Formats: sequence, C-alpha cells, structure tokens
Amino acid sequence: MKIRHTIENESTWEKLKAAVVAGTAGALIQPFNEIDLTLGNGEAVTVVAAAHLPAAEDKPAALRFVFKDCLAEPHQMNKTWTNRGGYRASEGRRHLLEDVLPLLPADLRAVIRPRKITEITEGKTLVYEDPLWLPSETDVFGRGHESLQNGVADGPDDFQLPIFLTERDRVKQREGYGTTPWSLRSVSATNTTIFCRVSASGSASGNGANDSWAVAPGFDI
Repeated sequence: MKIRHTIENESTWEKLKAAVVAGTAGALIQPFNEIDLTLGNGEAVTVVAAAHLPAAEDKPAALRFVFKDCLAEPHQMNKTWTNRGGYRASEGRRHLLEDVLPLLPADLRAVIRPRKITEITEGKTLVYEDPLWLPSETDVFGRGHESLQNGVADGPDDFQLPIFLTERDRVKQREGYGTTPWSLRSVSATNTTIFCRVSASGSASGNGANDSWAVAPGFDI
C-alpha cells in the first residue's frame, strides 16, 4: 500500500515568472499544481497550472492558469438575449476586466501576460489581447467529439488544456451552490442567443446569453 502526500514549496509570482521566461518553470510547477490566493474582496480562491506554453517568435514562454473552482458570484454573458459582437463585446468580458481583474493580488497582476484571443463570429475574425479571460470551448474540450461545435468559433492558437482531458477534470463548484455549470467565452456557431458552457457533469452544453452562470477565469504569466 502506498500513501500519497502533498509537497508544498514556497515561491513568489515574480520568481515563478522569471523561471517561466528562462524556460526552467517545469522544475517548479506542472499542470494540476495549485496556488491559493485571496482576492481583494476577501474571497479565497485556488488557481491551477493548466499548461506550459512554448516560446514563440514574438513572445517568450508562458504558463497558463485557470481557477480551480468558480467565483462565488455568477454573472451574465450579456444583459440581453444575444451573443452578437462575440465575447469581445460581451458584458461577461467587461465584468472580468473591470470588476474581477482589480481584485487579483498586485504581485500577480504585475506578471500577467495578456493572452491573444482569436474568435470567429458573424463571419468575422476578431483578434485582441486580454489579461484575464474566460476559457474557450477548445481550451476545455479540444476539437474532438466531446465538444459542442468542434471549436469552430475559436482561433487556431487554442488547444485543449491538459487539465481538462476528462469530464471529472471539467467539473467545478461555486461557494454556497455546489457543483455548477460554468460559462465559456465561445459563441454558438449556429445560434445568435447562446454562448458555450460546461455542464455540471463536465460535458459540453450551451446557455442563453443573458442567463447568469458561474465563471472560472484564466490568465497567463
């Protein structure tokens, strides 16, 4: 019989960022490793290392994180029943950037690298960068049979994160609610009123744009 123990290591966001840029972060942290945070409103959260991102021509290596569970307060993707304008024009995006991002610890915000987001909606390709974002359908389900629409609303840079390979990995909770569906940033490719969503069972589904569902943001350093 073997008993597994958790090993804890001390570091700082600044040191972790330096290791990421130097290409040595793999010795410090791997996918599924967790870091506990306290937000500016007193809410305790945990973020999970989701993937190591290799260096590109225009950017050094990076490390992607996603919240282990959802924020205590749910939020709408839009105030009306539409996904027009995509995630870029959504209330959900505004909420993350204006209401949630300032709650992250200052030392974390100082090392965040904005993520390039490419979304395909209404026959257009939108490209922009955000420091805090909702995962895409492809981030969570990849482009295979388990996804709702095979990633057609997401750009070519999106890929399934290692922490989301199974349904169990995709299940999240919200304080005071229990296991909960949670919103993704990808719009429905066939319905102008729906964004993609992860169901309470960890499968792919959709939700009305003006429904309030849980959110579990992500960020890169």
